[in-house]
Amino acid sequence: MPGSLHLPVHFRWATLLTAALMAPALAHAADGNAGYGALPPPPQSIDVSANQQLELELFVNGMRSGIIAAVAKQGARFQLRTDDMRRAGLQLSTADEVLFLDSLDGVRADYDAPLQQLHLTVSPEYLPNQRIGRAAKKFEPAKYDMGALLNYDVYVSGGGTAPTQASLWHEIRVFGPAGTISTTGALRSGRARNYVRFDTYWRWSDEQSMTTVEAGDIITRSLSWAPAVRLGGLQVSRDFSVRPDVVTYPLPEFAGSAALPSAVELVVGGQRISGADVNPGPFALDTLPPINGYGEANLIVTDMHGRSVATTMPFYVSSALLRPGLTDYAVAAGSFRRNYGTRNFDYGAAAASASARHGVTDSVTLEVRAEVADDMRLAGGGGVVKLGNFGVLSASYSRSFRKEADGGELMIGYDFQTRGFSIGLRHSRRDGDYTNLGLLDRGDRDGWERLTAATASLSLGHAGTLGIGYFDLQQERGRNARLANVAWAVPLWGESRLYTSLSRDFIDRSWSGALTLSVALGGGTFAAGVAQGADGRTGLRADYSRAAPIEGGFGWNASAASEDGASPYWRGDMTWRMQPVQLRAGVYGRDDVTGWAGVSGSLVFMDDAVFAANRVSDAFAVVSTNGEPGIPVRYENQLIGTTNKRGQLLVPSASAYYSARYDIDTLALPANVKASVVSQQVAVAAGSGHVIRFPVEHLTAARATITTAAGEPLPAGSTAIINGTISTYIGWDGLLFIEQAATENLVEVKLPDGGTCRAAFAADPKADDIIELGNLTCRP
Repeated sequence: MPGSLHLPVHFRWATLLTAALMAPALAHAADGNAGYGALPPPPQSIDVSANQQLELELFVNGMRSGIIAAVAKQGARFQLRTDDMRRAGLQLSTADEVLFLDSLDGVRADYDAPLQQLHLTVSPEYLPNQRIGRAAKKFEPAKYDMGALLNYDVYVSGGGTAPTQASLWHEIRVFGPAGTISTTGALRSGRARNYVRFDTYWRWSDEQSMTTVEAGDIITRSLSWAPAVRLGGLQVSRDFSVRPDVVTYPLPEFAGSAALPSAVELVVGGQRISGADVNPGPFALDTLPPINGYGEANLIVTDMHGRSVATTMPFYVSSALLRPGLTDYAVAAGSFRRNYGTRNFDYGAAAASASARHGVTDSVTLEVRAEVADDMRLAGGGGVVKLGNFGVLSASYSRSFRKEADGGELMIGYDFQTRGFSIGLRHSRRDGDYTNLGLLDRGDRDGWERLTAATASLSLGHAGTLGIGYFDLQQERGRNARLANVAWAVPLWGESRLYTSLSRDFIDRSWSGALTLSVALGGGTFAAGVAQGADGRTGLRADYSRAAPIEGGFGWNASAASEDGASPYWRGDMTWRMQPVQLRAGVYGRDDVTGWAGVSGSLVFMDDAVFAANRVSDAFAVVSTNGEPGIPVRYENQLIGTTNKRGQLLVPSASAYYSARYDIDTLALPANVKASVVSQQVAVAAGSGHVIRFPVEHLTAARATITTAAGEPLPAGSTAIINGTISTYIGWDGLLFIEQAATENLVEVKLPDGGTCRAAFAADPKADDIIELGNLTCRP
């Protein structure tokens, strides 16, 4: 048959004979009684793929690790070195050098033979935690230079029956690396004491440790439940204001886990505040929510396949807490400042105070306080506790000790805030024998006091905002008061608002209220209202105000008020704000009108120049363009002005310690002026000034068409050497541009054919624009 196998006759007979002879032995072996001469069973087939040494690329939860690892495959089991698994991102605590993957709970391996890849699917505990949030900026200390300034305010009033009076207020400030020295005072006419000194102090801050040292007339830095007093002495304190990059209160942590490479977004109040790509595993977002109080965040995780999972996370943020491990403190010692504003050097008994706050956990901040003066000693302690997402509870207790008697003061408070609602509760109790530095400074004890207060505000959406308050004050030596009030602010159209309030005095059993309409008008605000006091008297008032623009211009205010139909009280003033000074003038009165006028501004002494400007209240900067005038300068993308004829411009107001952006506008530069730096980020120390220098270079630029002796332009791309040092190229049509020319110049050109030619020209180094040389002949 076609395709069948045909064997020779003698082979078929041999086969049959062999089978017949072996049949008894095979049958005997099948019975398990094979004797001597029995044949062994055939060997089992070997699976060559069961035990292999492989080199595989590792994938972890779908993410390529970039690691090629040696893998031992034994049947369905995989053995890897622990070092290779750690390099791939797995967190392993074992000391074993090699591990079978199936010995780890929560780890599964899938072998892709065609691609020579090993895909590991692991549970989150084997993956590293990822922190996403605000990028940690390198700390850069604020800048300051040596300088001085004089702030002044001149005021003159008189007219009618009022006597003419004049006053000159001043602040003299000197600053540099050793800190800031400042003194303020006023020179007044028609007074028994013509000159009054207010404050004189020296202040120095170290940004790295956030420490401020003050000497002279100081105001003690204290806790929220302790009064501040004026001393003449020394104070050392932690000052967070010198580091605006440091967040002092605990931030909520928004955490989750990604099974695959994913994109994470954090949305609070409909606003995306953070987002990043994350690797598989647990992650946490350390970011600054845009609210203070209660809020809800939506954490959206979208994996590599486009599948999204959104999780709502409630949180509560309170700036009354300190971050765990952060400490705030203040220590002051000196003498009481008496009769402030009336006597220049009136100091009393010695006093000292110390206070500290420490963040224990994200929810607990502890506070302590101590005061010493004369025969008085005081010690106090308190704390702030966050009640989960239900607000913040604060409490403190202080006790004073004197020879006559001891006394205590207890304060308890509760606050809860959310985007549309807030509530605050306060209660304090003070014994009659209690005293502290604030009471001693006033020179009299007020006796016992009890205060209970409750306030709340509610956002009504388009219906405005509603505020409610209740206050109950009981005093041993003062007048008791028990009041309740409600206020409602309603938006109308544009910037228009309607304000109404109503108050109830429960002791006098009287009512009072007010109604005011505010309307944006002519670039300013017009307001008119009616009010009725607790005594039943009704008053009418109308105001119009328009502020002077920051960049300069006019502003004015006018108002009229009348009570129970009496003659109205008039007031009006005008302001003219200019860059070097601010002028003001006005009148006021009822039947007898008094007029007044004022001039205010600053004189700044810095960078070998004197600048006149409006009031310099804090930090400032001087922009210097190396003598180049007329260059526009921008501060935080806002045009401030242009440099003067000496190439300088004063920026009179800069946020202290904030790294602000200063730019010069190069589009306004002449063609022969070059600036290698046009933008700088600079922070200026509080009360100081800094010169920000932009290296603007004035060039003697020249332009010519260079030709051969026959008048043909030299070939484009030819190399030109100017004065043996400056190298440039010939452009199309023989154009030659020289960025920096000397008074006498020699141009040597290397031609493409290997030859050279030379040309000479003269230039005026004081030229204000590019020098046009016309045609230059290049001769061999």
